[in-house]
Amino acid sequence: MLEAKGYFLDRIAGSHHIFKKPGARSLPIPVHHGKVHPSYVRMIKKLEA
Repeated sequence: MLEAKGYFLDRIAGSHHIFKKPGARSLPIPVHHGKVHPSYVRMIKKLEA
């Protein structure tokens, strides 16, 4: 979902996947057991494309 909005995976720090997009702030997303909490999915859907 984030890659479709222009973000790319910059690095993984522990359980957080850090995404970046040129001209935007970095976006840390916690991933536990390969899953992202639904509240983060809703937040990602609201981001500008």
